[in-house]
Amino acid sequence: MSRVLVGRRSGLSNDSDERGGARPQVPRPTAIALALLATLVGCGVSSKGAGSLGNNSSGGSGAGAGTTSGVGSGVAGSASGTSDAGPDSTLGGGPATGSTAASGGAASGSSAATGAPSGSAEGDAQTAEGGAVSISAKAVYTQHNDLGRTGLNPNETILTPANVDMGHFGKKFSQPVDGWVYAQPLYVPGVSIPNMGTHNVVYIATENDSVYAFDGDTKQAALWTVSFLSPGVTAVPAADTGQPNLEPQIGITGTPVIDPVASILYVVAKTKVTAGPTYYYHLHALDLATGTEKLGGPIVISGSVMGKGTDADGGVVTLSSLHELQRPGLALSGGVLYIAFGAHGDHYPYWHGWVLGYDATTLAQKFVYCTTPDADEGSIWQSGSGIAVDPQGSLYVETGNGSFDGDTAGRDLAMSVVKLSPAGALVDWFAPYDAVALSNADVDLGSAGPMILPDQTGPNPHLVIGSGKPGYMYLIDRDQMGHINAAGDTQIVQKVTVHPNTAGNGSGIFATPVYWNGYVYVTAVADVIRAFTLNAGVLSTMPVSQTAQSFVFPGALIAASSNGTTAGILWAVQGDGYTPTHAAVLHAYDATDLTKELYNSGQAPAMRDQAGPVSKYDMPTVVNGHVYLGTQTELDVYGEL
Repeated sequence: MSRVLVGRRSGLSNDSDERGGARPQVPRPTAIALALLATLVGCGVSSKGAGSLGNNSSGGSGAGAGTTSGVGSGVAGSASGTSDAGPDSTLGGGPATGSTAASGGAASGSSAATGAPSGSAEGDAQTAEGGAVSISAKAVYTQHNDLGRTGLNPNETILTPANVDMGHFGKKFSQPVDGWVYAQPLYVPGVSIPNMGTHNVVYIATENDSVYAFDGDTKQAALWTVSFLSPGVTAVPAADTGQPNLEPQIGITGTPVIDPVASILYVVAKTKVTAGPTYYYHLHALDLATGTEKLGGPIVISGSVMGKGTDADGGVVTLSSLHELQRPGLALSGGVLYIAFGAHGDHYPYWHGWVLGYDATTLAQKFVYCTTPDADEGSIWQSGSGIAVDPQGSLYVETGNGSFDGDTAGRDLAMSVVKLSPAGALVDWFAPYDAVALSNADVDLGSAGPMILPDQTGPNPHLVIGSGKPGYMYLIDRDQMGHINAAGDTQIVQKVTVHPNTAGNGSGIFATPVYWNGYVYVTAVADVIRAFTLNAGVLSTMPVSQTAQSFVFPGALIAASSNGTTAGILWAVQGDGYTPTHAAVLHAYDATDLTKELYNSGQAPAMRDQAGPVSKYDMPTVVNGHVYLGTQTELDVYGEL
């Protein structure tokens, strides 16, 4: 198969934020203690010594410093704008300014694998010294619940099919926010807030570059808020990108990630300095209890690799802070923070897929990986799904349409499920046999994210599911992914038909599948939600149940909750065609029989449970008796009435 170069498209994508011989044996890293929570790292050419920013500007910037408001004794500071003397050429920013409580929490440098592990013991978090909290089964620290991106909370003891109905369950309250919410809400129980007691806290990030900490149980003023804006520093107007498919501005898009041991929330914010203008991504490390900056943050995110890409300058390809979009959820494991980028639409020639790794205790950059260093395109966007990590520490991403020459030992891997090692090397990959044709039709493989399955019995114990606009689930052996087979996708474990699509850039699968108790749930655009069984590493070829309702673009956004292997509920958010004036609709189904709808937020009279207006790729967070849903204007909180 020859390389395909896909150029600028004539129109905007209505779906993606991206436009949306034997192989060497690789030694496995030591497995971490928690299943599906593993070290996630990128691979590629190190950016050490590369001081170029993505917008081709240079010099210090204080644009990343924020303002924190809250209760407690204040600590003041301002962005220094001075260059970090370290080898990564990041720029140092000062702590957030304003009135806030003094920073507490565990000493920086303690970093834990992040995510709510499947099968972990019951119990609430216990407050730790200095305001940190211990790892809790009743928490959501990362996008789609765990680093396997299964979408499952298996420790939900309050919400069951018996009490999730219109008479017992509904909207309890809402909290106003200052911008659209694309990032999934995160939740930490038992956080000690200085001078305010202990709270179960839900964290919300907005496209207006704000982060909120709300009490998760009752309606009250925000425990603290942080804004990364200041005079002359704004969120990025959508029109500046040339592909305004995120509305109306771009600030915080990718779901943050939380380290409960270090008591830190890591978040990436995009800003515009109006003088120039110049554009920046900043990495912030915020104290969970106060919102103040930790670890000497924020730092400016930059990245470059050696390559011959269309936008290469002197043999160097550089991440563009204006044209690239930080859409996928952040990941944290083994003391390293992982950040992936795609693009704002098909904006030739600036777009590539990127994975960057940062030390979680120093914020020093460790490595940079680019999916298409010798060509272009190949975004990592995944409709917001986070980078997936297996128990051995390898990471998995899916790439979108673009240049592919993997079949001839090239480095450009668009339209692929890519496996990277903790040491920063490309380990393996899979691409569909018809990748070139699909790419030319803008049928991205990478419209959904990969999902790591629990270890299976049978000949293929280690599996990952890839999916996307083609409308299939690709069941892939993580130990031998198969590369590409021009005669068909017979080299992988299984290819399961969901809703095939060969021509529509707004069709196929956008929501990463969900796993619970031997079931895999998946949905596509203009399609029902389907449940397939998984037995000894093999999926049923036909669904065993499906919803009566179908869901228009982008399809349903799904998650699951259960009390272990019982009380399973499949939750879905209806985007209603991504019509911005329409309310999001929350649905709940019996996870053992999808024909049984337990509840939806449109059932109660007088719009009692109506959510705020829908944001693109809304993902619900289900934890500790509540469902949290971010919208354009508010955080909506559902629970027992």
